[in-house]
Amino acid sequence: MNTDQYQFYKNAQYRNTRNTKKTLIVDINDTDGSTSLGAGGGFSVDLFEPLIIDKHSEVYLDNVITFNSNISDSIDNSAFCLRINEFNIDSNTASGVVTNRDTMYNSILIPNEHNSLSDNQGAVLHKSKKFNYVCDINPCKLTKITGKVTNLLGQPIFHGDNSENNHTYSLINIDIGAISASGTIVPDLGGANDNLIAGDFDFISCSGTQIESAISKGRFSTIHPKNTSVLHFHTKGDISASFSGSFMGGEGDIFFDAVDGSGTGTGFKITNTVFTDNQHMRLIQNPGRFIAEFIIISKE
Repeated sequence: MNTDQYQFYKNAQYRNTRNTKKTLIVDINDTDGSTSLGAGGGFSVDLFEPLIIDKHSEVYLDNVITFNSNISDSIDNSAFCLRINEFNIDSNTASGVVTNRDTMYNSILIPNEHNSLSDNQGAVLHKSKKFNYVCDINPCKLTKITGKVTNLLGQPIFHGDNSENNHTYSLINIDIGAISASGTIVPDLGGANDNLIAGDFDFISCSGTQIESAISKGRFSTIHPKNTSVLHFHTKGDISASFSGSFMGGEGDIFFDAVDGSGTGTGFKITNTVFTDNQHMRLIQNPGRFIAEFIIISKE
């Protein structure tokens, strides 16, 4: 008896008997303004052309590349949790942390290999040594991919953990010794003091002119040593559109104000005097981006 006629989950239409493998590349980015990885919310992207899966298949995650993801300097940022609604991901979770358990359940866990600030404003390749099984998928036709990517706590894993921060910047080529602390910075959120640069700030001022806090309020990416030559930070708005010239060498002192909630006038100053300091200092910025490559292999 031929039982194939009773396997109703199979595709009843045209079948491709030659190709047993398909590649799907999911590209989530902030460049068009429709998706904000920094908000930690869901995403929805259309396929260039419909993806027809005509046989019962297995899905594997082959490569993951990120741009301006959070550095893995905490256990919460040690991995990405990726959910794809179109995939029947059936991963169970045993964890003593309820929030972690809820976030990792039915998710793909991807190790975060962004472990150095020097990789900011550059591409980072994750899980480059493994070819991970994700799920089985029945015959279907996909026209879009929807889902969510967060850290282990369900927080954003791009542009810092604050969902209001949607831009990542690096201020490069700072002269050694040009950064100094002003006032007493309370070691609260990030442990900032006279020797370390960390934590939140209320706004940035350039040559005494304050950039409105609705744009420039933000947080340093992680702890920086006092004499660092590069500052990495996140902000709520795009300061590069109108204020990038203010961060160039010789354009006036730059001040990150009210660091760690210590009050106006307390923060970190970068001395930036014409013809004497930071002649090569520049502000660079790139959007967040998450690219995952899946391989779909027919089981027959």
